[in-house]
Amino acid sequence: MKQKSQLGTGLKVGDQVRLIAQTLAWRAEMTLRGQIGEVIERRDDGRVSIRFDNGRLLMGRTADQFEHRVDLPKAKGK
Repeated sequence: MKQKSQLGTGLKVGDQVRLIAQTLAWRAEMTLRGQIGEVIERRDDGRVSIRFDNGRLLMGRTADQFEHRVDLPKAKGK
């Protein structure tokens, strides 16, 4: 679980994220499973607001429920 908390604390405005499986938010938000969202606000207390591609907005959530989305480099020549 240590890795999960480290991921959450490094989020900043503009980062692309998705819900971490089996968290409380993931269980409650079935339509957002696997969806990509963008951090639009980071509060002083560490909570974040996320806007998802489908237009859904989650406000004031703890950052440890989200994982930073890292794009892999695209293969050249194809």
